[in-house]
Amino acid sequence: MTATVTWWTRRAAGAALAVALAAVLTGGWVRSGITTNDNTATGVSAVAAPSVTPGAAAGVRVVLRVGDRAATATLADIPQARQFAAMLPLTVRLTDAWGQAKSGRLPRPLPVEAAATVYDPARGEVYLWPPTAAIAVYYDDLGQTVPDPSLVRLGVIDSGLDHLAEAGSGFAVRIELAAATGA
Repeated sequence: MTATVTWWTRRAAGAALAVALAAVLTGGWVRSGITTNDNTATGVSAVAAPSVTPGAAAGVRVVLRVGDRAATATLADIPQARQFAAMLPLTVRLTDAWGQAKSGRLPRPLPVEAAATVYDPARGEVYLWPPTAAIAVYYDDLGQTVPDPSLVRLGVIDSGLDHLAEAGSGFAVRIELAAATGA
């Protein structure tokens, strides 16, 4: 009986998480805009030419800047991470709707065909939520699962996770290739 209750509780929490994510990402965030690698403000349209070659994301390090604080991350060797790296540098408005991740929309969707999916996100990892082309940086693990279509793991935070966690419930983060910033 306890296992059944726990399973249903996790399912309900996952559904609540999905609703909260959808509400945040389809709400006021879109009105705030995104700055792409050519420093122009956009809605959710195409960005300027890629700044990395498509096959070069394995081990690519990125820097996430919030004001004068920074976190570093290493991208996974998957097509979605390579395409994410090709969007950089960019500024994304992140929000925190459920107390475990900062999330915000990318300027364009990333393809998810044949991508490995994750239902149980881990602290310190960067994910893509395909339905809204959002990235999410998980800074806490509340034991919640994510409903279908689940998440795609883009990479892992190497340092500075606490900077993102402490940044508040709505802020701009500048994401750049580490090589371009000297980090």
